[in-house]
Amino acid sequence: MEKRTENGHEERQCLQEIRTSRVQVHQELREREEVEKELGLVKGWIQDTRGLLLSPTADLDSLLQELEVAHYMRQSVERMTELQQSKYQDLQAGLPSELSMQLAEVALALGSAEDQVQAREREVQQTRDVKEDFSSRLQDVEAKLKTIALKLEDKTADLEEAKDVTKALCEECESCRCSLAELGVAVQEFSEQNPLLCKQLGSVVAKLTEVERHTTQKLQVEEYQGMKAFILAWIEKAEVLVTGNIIWSSASQLQEQIRAHQALLRDCRGLHGDLEAMGEREGHLGEVLQTEGWSQQVKHLSRLTEELQQTAKTQLQSLQDAAKDMLRLEVEVKSLHAAVDQLQVTLASPDLNRLSLREQLTQRQVDSWTQNAMCSSFSTTNQEHVFIDLALCLKALSCSPNCHRCKHTIV
Repeated sequence: MEKRTENGHEERQCLQEIRTSRVQVHQELREREEVEKELGLVKGWIQDTRGLLLSPTADLDSLLQELEVAHYMRQSVERMTELQQSKYQDLQAGLPSELSMQLAEVALALGSAEDQVQAREREVQQTRDVKEDFSSRLQDVEAKLKTIALKLEDKTADLEEAKDVTKALCEECESCRCSLAELGVAVQEFSEQNPLLCKQLGSVVAKLTEVERHTTQKLQVEEYQGMKAFILAWIEKAEVLVTGNIIWSSASQLQEQIRAHQALLRDCRGLHGDLEAMGEREGHLGEVLQTEGWSQQVKHLSRLTEELQQTAKTQLQSLQDAAKDMLRLEVEVKSLHAAVDQLQVTLASPDLNRLSLREQLTQRQVDSWTQNAMCSSFSTTNQEHVFIDLALCLKALSCSPNCHRCKHTIV
């Protein structure tokens, strides 16, 4: 009887142990299932993250968010591993190899994914910086081209100023062209890193290049017309000057005409360069615009400019020679005036009445010479009279010896 009681107690104890073991096994299975479920979620996230990393449209904000998730999951897997190791240590058992391998694989894959996200984040940040730099430089070029177009429409009436403004605008447009060329090369070099961004930036560069080309053509046409207007104005001014009557009345007026001719020739110095530039513009624009007759215009203006320049040089030399002669003539006239004044004083003397008949005849000759001298003096000093030749000037010079003889006779 006692033996049956002992056997029944052992059976109940065994059943209790079996029930406890069954509960522990079920608990372990549930925990293992939860661990595998969490590991499955991590693996799914890693797979999705790899897809995001392969996407060329991934933005920086999404990558930063995924990077935060990677940090969180990595910490979660580390805590899970520590809990499992601690649990099996309490059970005085080792971590199952299958679970240990799964945890290690997930931890390794998660670390790799985190590194890839960080690398892609740096790449996207670099791409963003490059895009901002390119966009800023392209915006600067676009703003400059718009400013050039506005200045081109705002024309000034002054030909010299308009010519300088157009030249400055051409230089600015050339600077824009060089900047766009540099940007185009840089975009092509960047194409291997980000083909999509390269395509976007390349489209903007191509658009601005086309705008720059049209602006350059308009500037070249404007520059051609401006140089043509400046040359025509010079030709008109030169024709008025070289065909006008020369005023020989005084050395001062001759100097004024000399200065006018010198100024005309100074303005002519840059005309040859303008004519060459006009020929170059005709060659450039002839490929895209109707420039028929432009080359004939340039040849005609060049020939006319050369003729007027040579005429102006010849007249300038004549004026300079005449100014020297006129200066000497004015000195002689001053001497004649002095002699006449002296003669008038002598004629007014009371001793003249006591002169002999021969002396009175001499006096009448002196009076005649004096009158001729005064006429010559008046003619050479009249500011309003215009001489076609120097005949009267020579007549005035011929009076000088007579006056000297007169003075000698009186003395």
